Amino acid sequence: MSAANFQGRDYAFLGAGIIAGVFVERLVHCGVPPARICVSDAVPEKARSLAARFGARAADSNREAAAAGDVIFLAVPPAAVCPVVEEVRGALRPDAMLVSLAAAVRTEWIETSAGEGRKVLRVIPNTASLAGEGMNPHCLGRRIEPQDLPFVDALLALFGATVRMDEDQMEAVTALTAVGPTFVFPVMQAMRDAAAAAGLEPELAARAAAQTVLGAARLVLETGKPPEELRQMTGAHALDEDAARALIRSACENALAKLVQAREKLAAARVAASARREP
Repeated sequence: MSAANFQGRDYAFLGAGIIAGVFVERLVHCGVPPARICVSDAVPEKARSLAARFGARAADSNREAAAAGDVIFLAVPPAAVCPVVEEVRGALRPDAMLVSLAAAVRTEWIETSAGEGRKVLRVIPNTASLAGEGMNPHCLGRRIEPQDLPFVDALLALFGATVRMDEDQMEAVTALTAVGPTFVFPVMQAMRDAAAAAGLEPELAARAAAQTVLGAARLVLETGKPPEELRQMTGAHALDEDAARALIRSACENALAKLVQAREKLAAARVAASARREP
């Protein structure tokens, strides 16, 4: 089996929330047989519901799901990642790869919880992955080897673009890519509503707003020109651009501060737990 053959592997999702649903749907859309996907959740009904949507399998426990996967997506809240990994470590297949989708949880913490030699990939998911247009930065754990990279690249390409990062930069990129859509959607909503109020059919207004945002993004990507240069191509400027830039920059800074705080809180909790275990 080719290292890049994502269709010939088994996948497990520990956690059946929104982002797990995005990734399961995308895997099935790209040709992974639903029977090769197994899902678990602390709320069994959530796992059964997600599995039923796509014809995948629902497991009765995290250990059962983990044992069924060559690639195990950790789709649980950040504070639950390491406890869940410790729960399933004895059930993991010998060469299983753990893919964390959680913000603020470092690969070394997962490696410690999983046991010696486990492969860990940390991915920051983006909701546009559902359409294969996500921006999903990632970093590699210490046990990921060169021969694993073709598969890693092929897997992440299913969900859109990615970039390999130093782990120390993961909070900064999370504030941009994972939180960023929440900055764009209100802009699209305002564009749609203004156009509809001016007399456009709501469906047309929504489509025009989305295409305008998409086209602007593609213009930046395909020309390689910065937004501040491309804005000169349009004569009309009806937006208080200084205020808009300040608003978005502040939102990014606030998101980053929260992510750093979350990472530090998790790190402190690990230290405290380790101290309690010492005699």
